[in-house]
Amino acid sequence: SYLKDHEARQLIERPVKDFTLGYEQNAADRAYNLTRGHPFLVQLLCGEIVALKNEQDPAVRRLATLTDVEAAIPEALQSGALFFADIDGNQIDNTQRNVLKFIAAQGEGKTVSKSVLCQEFGEATEEAIAHLIRRELIEEKDGGYGFQVELIRRWFV
Repeated sequence: SYLKDHEARQLIERPVKDFTLGYEQNAADRAYNLTRGHPFLVQLLCGEIVALKNEQDPAVRRLATLTDVEAAIPEALQSGALFFADIDGNQIDNTQRNVLKFIAAQGEGKTVSKSVLCQEFGEATEEAIAHLIRRELIEEKDGGYGFQVELIRRWFV
């Protein structure tokens, strides 16, 4: 499952001893929030941040900013395509996929109520929701259902 907050932040900010890339606090926070501490996704996103920083001028190469984190997202989605495709192709059925796409289309951090989902997808909705919760793809929050991990939501957009 997910790393604890301090473990994820260590992996983001100090993955190895004497790591020379620093993070602005809001950049480190965003990397954590995008991945929720999912070990593979933290490594995926941070690997793309490092690759991006390595392409930059040496004067700005040693500090990751919020802009850098945001710029790494499309690359992470592309380089992690097999991980996301496995969720899409092997872990969910068509109804569950449609529920995920519907929730994903609402935007970052948004939730959809059970009644709206039932209205949209009919009687298979409750079973789909239960499966997606078991797979740790969505969670109940704010009186509805939303994605647990923002990078996964972005894949389904």
